[in-house]
Parts: sequence; structure tokens; C-alpha cells
Amino acid sequence: MMLDLILTLLLIAVLFASVLWKSVPKEGPFSFDKNFTGVLKGVSAIVVVFVHVPELYHNAAQRMVMSFGFVAVTVFFMISAYGMQFSANRSPDKYLSHFWRNRLASLLIPCFLVNLFCVLFNVCSGRDFSLLKSLISMPGYVWVLLQYCILFFVVMFCQQKFKIKPSISHVVLAVAVVASSLYLYLSSPDASNSAEMGWCYERMGLVWGLLLFIFFSKIADFIGSRWMPKTIALGLLSLVLGIAYVMNKTVWFYGEYLLKIVLGFAIVSFVLFLSRKRTFGNAVVNHLGVISYEIYLSHELMMRTISYLFPTVSSGVFLVLTMTFTIIFSTVVHKMSSKLVNWVRV
Repeated sequence: MMLDLILTLLLIAVLFASVLWKSVPKEGPFSFDKNFTGVLKGVSAIVVVFVHVPELYHNAAQRMVMSFGFVAVTVFFMISAYGMQFSANRSPDKYLSHFWRNRLASLLIPCFLVNLFCVLFNVCSGRDFSLLKSLISMPGYVWVLLQYCILFFVVMFCQQKFKIKPSISHVVLAVAVVASSLYLYLSSPDASNSAEMGWCYERMGLVWGLLLFIFFSKIADFIGSRWMPKTIALGLLSLVLGIAYVMNKTVWFYGEYLLKIVLGFAIVSFVLFLSRKRTFGNAVVNHLGVISYEIYLSHELMMRTISYLFPTVSSGVFLVLTMTFTIIFSTVVHKMSSKLVNWVRV
């Protein structure tokens, strides 16, 4: 329906407006600070919501945003890997000594709170469910982060204990992520559902974040010089790769795996180049960044709730309700979990 398309396009326009509002020209070097990564996380979280809309509520505009879902998850992983490496490099002894207490608190407390609300929804809607499974369940995204946390801690601990060169630790981290990505892809009979494959494509964002940290000064210099022609070239390259992927996405390995990962890398690089000349940040997009993790955890619960309460709504109305409910609910969960997280963290 035309109304659905208009409402969806309006949501997309509001997202773009929230990013550009109060953005100002930037003259300094490229930065990947907390403010910028918060904006990236906020936008990526909203894109992920578009991706998981039930097929009953799909429309053309929603499917357009949906096609960038794997890029959004890649960005999440990239920021996580960069942030962990940055923190460990700044204060290695202190960071590792409290690593599990801090990381587990940040990852698991919001997840458990959302699970409690899932249990409440299942009880109220009369659905059959396993209480234990509902309480301890974790989305695949969280599992991947936990896997990387284990790998990261072991590698960094060995680096300190046995005086291993940081360069060797970086190679081990990158090789392990690439190996796990290849294994998950090659061992899966169906390459159409990345979540069920352990996010084999998107987890490469962990490697991109690690490489960004290692070569940050060189990358910043590269982005800063001859910015315009490089940005245009990257945009064209992303377009060409996108067309090539659409034409070859069912081709084993080359199209399904390699081309998709390269396309994701190109689009992420293009976004970094594109944002080089502006400083972003305002109350709206900053808040989305703050609650981005809770948005990821809760948006499917909100979709089930809306489908249960309003089973006959159209696609556009469903999307508007989902975004509204998800942002409000995520804000509440974040405020609740922040107090617990701060109490547990060192």
C-alpha cells in the first residue's frame, strides 16, 4: 500500500535527519572516538530493527534498508573489537584484571532483564515456553561477542605472561576470527541465514576493528589526503560490488561468502570516508547510541508484542509502532540495567 511505503520512507528520513541534525563541518584529522562510534551504533541498531521485521509486514522501502543489515552487524563487531583493543592498550594490567567482571556485566545483565520481560510476555499471551531456556537464552550476536572475549582474554593474557610481541597477538586474533568464519560457512548446509551460521560473514567486522586499531594513524592519514576522489572511488566501488553480489550471491563461496565480505568492508570504509568531513552528535542520535545494545536485544520482543496486541495493522504502522515501542522500552531497560552494571563493574 502507498501509505505503508510513505510511513516507512518517513522513518528512514527521520533517521537521516537525526544523524545530520546539528552536525558541523570538521577540519581536524579522522577520529574514531566514543561520540562517532555512538552515532554508528545508533544508526546500525535501527537498521537491524528493519532487518528482523516479520515477512507479513515487509514492503519495498523496508526491504531496501534490510539489504544493509549485514553491514550494520559488521559495524557493531568492528566497534567492539576496536574498543577492546584500545582499552587493553591504554591500561593492560587494569583492563585484564577486571575484564570478565566488567564485560560479563555489560553483556549479560541487559540480556537477562530483556529475558525477564520475554517470560512476562509469554505468560500474559498464554504461550508454551521453557522458563529456564527463556531466562538464559542469548542472541547469536551476544554469543559471538562472548567467543571473542574468551579469545581476546586468552591471547592478551599470554601476551603479558610470556612477553609475546603485540604483533603476534594481533595475528593470532585475526587468524582465529577468519578461521572461525570460514569454518562456519563451509560447514553449513544453508548459507542464506547468517544468524544461524554464527554470523560467519559479519564477524569479520572483528578483524576490521582490530586492523583499524593497529593501523589507525596510517588509515587516518590515508582518509585525510585527497579525500574527495577517494570517497567517490569507494562509493563507486561499493556500487559495483553491490551489483556483482546481487548477480552472484547464490554462487558458492565466491558470491555467497567472499564477495559479501568484501562488499561489507567496502561499504564500511565508504561510511568512514563519507563522515570524515563532519562532526556528528545531538541528543537524539547520541541516545540511540547509548541504548543501541538494548535495541538489539529487545526489538524482536517488541515486534511479537505489537503483533499480539495489533494483529491487523499494516506494514507501515507496524514499523512505526515497532520503532516507538523499541526505543521507549530500550530506554527503560538501559536505565534499569545501568544501575546494576555500575554496581557490579569495577
